[in-house]
Amino acid sequence: MKEPRYRYKVSLAITHPTMSAARIGEVLRMEPDHSGSLGEDRLTPKGNPLPGSYKQSFWRRSLVVPNDDELEQFLASTVEQLEQYSQFFTDLTADGGSARFFVGLFLEQENIGIEISPELQGRCSRLGLSLGFDIYGPD
Repeated sequence: MKEPRYRYKVSLAITHPTMSAARIGEVLRMEPDHSGSLGEDRLTPKGNPLPGSYKQSFWRRSLVVPNDDELEQFLASTVEQLEQYSQFFTDLTADGGSARFFVGLFLEQENIGIEISPELQGRCSRLGLSLGFDIYGPD
């Protein structure tokens, strides 16, 4: 078995000016790891109170990733699952919301290359999904 070049974590993050977090989870048939709706009291991910209330709704879920370094394959299969909700994503962005994959990359080597194909970029774009990366070096 080859040594992995990197590990990764991916979450799906959605924001909307008014749609409730409960509605987002209902449509996607997924429970969030952390969420809040417009006007609700702010809470930490562990449920502790924070000052103020949410100025918009948000919904975030960590996705279960395989134990390999094939990020593009994982994203492609996840996009394929989300494409059944394309109308939801179209409406979400038309109403001022946003959706993104948040990718945490943990490098096992000093230098790696990852390529996201134009086809996958196009599929993400059609869903209105942006790709955000946080990259952490070895150590």
